[in-house]
Amino acid sequence: MEPESPGRGSLPPRSPSRRAVGQILIVASVALALGATLKQKAMISANDISRWCTVWSLLERGTYAIDECPWQLGTQDKVLLDDPFPAEGEAPGKHFYSSKPPLLPTLIAGLLYPIRTITGVPLDAKVEQERSLRKEVQSLDDAPPDDPGKILEVDEQRGYRVIDVTPEEPAEWPVQVLYFNPVVVLLNVLPLLVALVLYARLLDRYAGNDWAWFLSLAVAGLGTNLIIFTTTLNNHTIAAWSAFFALYAFLRIWDDGRRHWGDFAAAGAFGAFCACNELPSAAFGVLLFLLLLVKAPGKTLTVFVPAALVPIAAHFLTTYLAIGEWAPVYAAFSEEGPDSPYRYPGSYWLSPLGMDWYDLNPEPWWQYLLHLTVGHHGILSLTPVVLFSFWAMLRSMVGLDRRLRPFSWLTLVLTVGIIAFYTWQTHNYGGSTQGARWLFWLFPFWLILLPLGLEAGQHRPLARWLMLAAFGFAVFNTGYGLHQPWSHPWIVDAMEHLDVLDVKR
Repeated sequence: MEPESPGRGSLPPRSPSRRAVGQILIVASVALALGATLKQKAMISANDISRWCTVWSLLERGTYAIDECPWQLGTQDKVLLDDPFPAEGEAPGKHFYSSKPPLLPTLIAGLLYPIRTITGVPLDAKVEQERSLRKEVQSLDDAPPDDPGKILEVDEQRGYRVIDVTPEEPAEWPVQVLYFNPVVVLLNVLPLLVALVLYARLLDRYAGNDWAWFLSLAVAGLGTNLIIFTTTLNNHTIAAWSAFFALYAFLRIWDDGRRHWGDFAAAGAFGAFCACNELPSAAFGVLLFLLLLVKAPGKTLTVFVPAALVPIAAHFLTTYLAIGEWAPVYAAFSEEGPDSPYRYPGSYWLSPLGMDWYDLNPEPWWQYLLHLTVGHHGILSLTPVVLFSFWAMLRSMVGLDRRLRPFSWLTLVLTVGIIAFYTWQTHNYGGSTQGARWLFWLFPFWLILLPLGLEAGQHRPLARWLMLAAFGFAVFNTGYGLHQPWSHPWIVDAMEHLDVLDVKR
């Protein structure tokens, strides 16, 4: 039986070894994410292109319609809708809109608006660079170039000529990288840095020994799918960072007895913003509200609730401004017929390929559940170190470890509920993506429980080697997917090469 954790104020100072190793791990993890993000192309998938199209349309055309965006042909994540606000006396025309919730692109457009205004450079502009001279050796038997000026040297004895093959068209590189990559750094890499620093503080409280402290921080920095997705614009990492910041504030209130208004504001705002980016995580926001209402009803009603209403109101307002409806457009994904916003003539969704093929040819629910958990898109198969989080959760719930017991129940309810929801509602594993991306916002819950499950490695060699093996597999998964988050996990690729899985191309 483990004793209750002491209050934060009674914790001893962090040891020199923890300070040193913590700094090394945090710097290494953030530097890796930063380098990979800056090297990454600004637009690498239909998913992020869809959001960037909305950003472009807002800044360049002042509309949510993406018809004129030069990149919209590169995304199938769009819908065809009537203009929600046609000019007076005009019939509404059909326009393409991103199928992604408009709140995040609207916020990004707001961030870029001052820069776009000051520079006057369009987001789709290209910088031209004159080509340098290059030479090619050509046989004299070949026809000479049309322009004699292209001949730089002739060697009759050896039978060759040297010609200028420098292309007349200039080289081009897109300006968008100067707009978009800093946004991804701001939304993904910077929150990763803050989250790791705060996670180390949680480890000071919940990690019972150095082994658990060191390995948990290494997993958080290098061994989850969140690191893979730091390089691309997406809603999943943003939801995960928001969930972590809400949980950090929650634990300060619940376990430390703090009643500072800032903790309640952070819990409310980040909990609600998590739901705005992953709508099923609204269950987390509701449970967070109910738990804090029991603990501190006054501050919850006067601080938590108003803070939560800000992102919620922004979500509904931007949705209405974009499509003239309060409900998100992807609620109509399953609609059939000619009026379906997804299934217009020529739409990708009329004959989807890859993992999307399963939308029209669903697997049995038990098979889908198997692959979401321990199969080719499984959280436990791709990041097996999470098994130790579940072990800690079960120990806590049955009373073998009294630490984080209410939090363990919260994690169990959300994990089971969210997996059940997606097993019931979806069929395609999130498309071409490194892992079951809809579950990524749960990683902060599992990471907070992780040190309790790793403590046995301090004194038990077998447990230590099992933990290292699980950690190694998780980091391997990170390395495999870091270059292209919007691609199949290594297990899918292996199964396809072995002819075990038929991926439609």
